Parts: sequence; structure tokens; C-alpha cells
Amino acid sequence: MFDDSDECATAAELGDFEFERKFLLGAMPPEAAGDPSPDLIVQAYVFADDGFAVRVRISGPVDGIDVDASPRAMAQALTEHPDSLGTLGAKGPANAGTRYEAERQIDALVAGSIVARSTALIAKVRYSMWLGEDGWVVDRFLADNAPLLVGEVERARPVTDLAIPDFCVTEVSEDPRFGNEYLAHHPFPTWAKDFAQEYRIMGPGFMQSLGRNRFDGEPA
Repeated sequence: MFDDSDECATAAELGDFEFERKFLLGAMPPEAAGDPSPDLIVQAYVFADDGFAVRVRISGPVDGIDVDASPRAMAQALTEHPDSLGTLGAKGPANAGTRYEAERQIDALVAGSIVARSTALIAKVRYSMWLGEDGWVVDRFLADNAPLLVGEVERARPVTDLAIPDFCVTEVSEDPRFGNEYLAHHPFPTWAKDFAQEYRIMGPGFMQSLGRNRFDGEPA
């Protein structure tokens, strides 16, 4: 994907590349459920095609917001919260746990207004936790994508030699269906049965190109 490693390192330091691995979860990990201050995220995809996407997001504290409401209503509620944050992001296709992402802050009122007027929406509550030396987030999807649970671990460099917790059912880092831009147009419940059938046939899978995967109970 990249021809010049020095340019990649510079881009990563500037925040224009993300290095993450993504996993389907079967249940909410207790460590994530214990997050005292999860965030509500509502985002709109104003463009999404072939792995490229332009996203507008508004996020803020979930306390006091009805997460059973529509994503538009949640976005509107977030615009009224003084601690909300608006961002505009551009993404490229994922490749081996690496993805181009340039994200810039924009006015929360503008972000919320765009989201509330859009159609391809994602709403989720994001929980954060530390496991060993890695920071993880767990996204609990709401509205049309409930009850999907996805866990992500991100580093400043490729996520190699990862200790994979036992709450990870299977890795979906390279499955474009679990990209938020896909889920905004094709909600998880509409294809969950097909995925479950694939899982019954293929079983769990984890990337083998990023060093050694270690699982709970295995020696370091």
C-alpha cells in the first residue's frame, strides 16, 4: 500500500494513518462496562465507495441522552451539550491493519446539523479500557445496527504481536462489512444470519501477518 516508509512514519506521527485491529465481540467485557464516562457517537457518511469515505461526526457524554431515540434525535441532543465535539474525517481503504484517516475538528453545531440532516447514519456508545499495555475501545451499536458489539485496539505503529482477549469472537479487521461506512448503508441485522452461517462453517479467524497472536491463557 505504501512505497516510502519514511513518508508513512511522518504521516502516522501527524495522525493521518491509523493502525488498528478490529474484533467481533459476543458480550460486553466487564472492563469496558466499568468505563465511568462512555461517549455517544453519531456520524453520517456523506460519501462512501470502495473503501473511501467522508464522515461527519458529533460525539459527547452519553449521560442524559436517550439512546433508544433515533440517531437524528441523538445528534440533535448532542448539539445542545457544551462538551460535544464535531469532526470531519476522510478515510481510505483498510490494508493489513492500516488505514489512511485524516480527521479535523469542526464546530459541533455544524457537525450535529449535518448529521441530523443525513440518511446514512451510525449511532454507538463507545467504552474505553486498558488491557495490559494496550488501550481498547468497545463500540455498542445502537438503532438499526443493534446489538452489534465491536472491539478495537489501536497503536501508533502496526498492531503486531497482539494479546487477544477471550472476549474476541473473531477478527474482522479485513472484513469491509464491519466498516462503519458499510454498516451505515447495510445494517448488521440484515446480514447477521449470513455471517453466522459463514462462522459456523469457517470458525474464528485471526490475522497471521502481524506477528504472533497470543490468546488468554497462553504464555507471553
